[in-house]
Amino acid sequence: MIEEPNLIGFGWVLSFVLFIGILYLVELGNLKNQQLKYDALLGSRMKQLGLIHWKQLAQTAGISTLRLRQIRSGAIGNIPWRELRQLAQALNWSMGELEQQLEPLPTPSKTPSVMGNSPLELTAELRQQCQRLREELENQKSQIWEEFCQSTFEEIQTLLTNYPTAAEMARIKPDLPAKNLTALFAPLDNLLENWGYEPIGHPWESVAYNPQFHQGDSDEIQPGEVVYIRFVGYRQGDRILSPAKVSRTLPRGINASS
Repeated sequence: MIEEPNLIGFGWVLSFVLFIGILYLVELGNLKNQQLKYDALLGSRMKQLGLIHWKQLAQTAGISTLRLRQIRSGAIGNIPWRELRQLAQALNWSMGELEQQLEPLPTPSKTPSVMGNSPLELTAELRQQCQRLREELENQKSQIWEEFCQSTFEEIQTLLTNYPTAAEMARIKPDLPAKNLTALFAPLDNLLENWGYEPIGHPWESVAYNPQFHQGDSDEIQPGEVVYIRFVGYRQGDRILSPAKVSRTLPRGINASS
């Protein structure tokens, strides 16, 4: 009789465990019967990254295989944002890229959910959003920089290819006329034109001094005074990138250009 309550309690526990197990198997069966509409997309990305099994992807992302199967099936409405971010990192995607692939993702900043959160939960959620935005900005910055470097290289590729040989020729033949090398710098002119950069003045040109466009070699030069362009400057529309360097005199042996 003394052990009877323990047996009854054990029976309740066993029944509860069996009930939970049955629910788990039913849920698992429902997931297996669902169409895994993202398998082709995720499988292709896994192959690019050298991931062979779904279990391997789940372990890399730090999520359960059951959770991953939910995502594969498209049932992502209730997936925690943190786990989606972990999956994006495992796939070497930004959250923006993951959102493009698996639209629509659950939005972590909906007003109803935020209003129901405690201050600590709200703070943690906002931190996650800030971290996500920082990651997206870093990814965008890196991508923009790579595109800029690539496009710039393509613009001046001819110069970069020929300049080392021309420099060696100039070393071997110091009397080589400089005019034979000026054609090499045509790509620079094309690059500046594509950027919308315009030169300010022309070498040895006679101009009226304007402090907005010119930088004199003496503080005594007055606006409107006749000066000569020693080194050109550059502008982009109304923005002065670098003023032209000017002087009251020209180098010896140089005639002013009109």
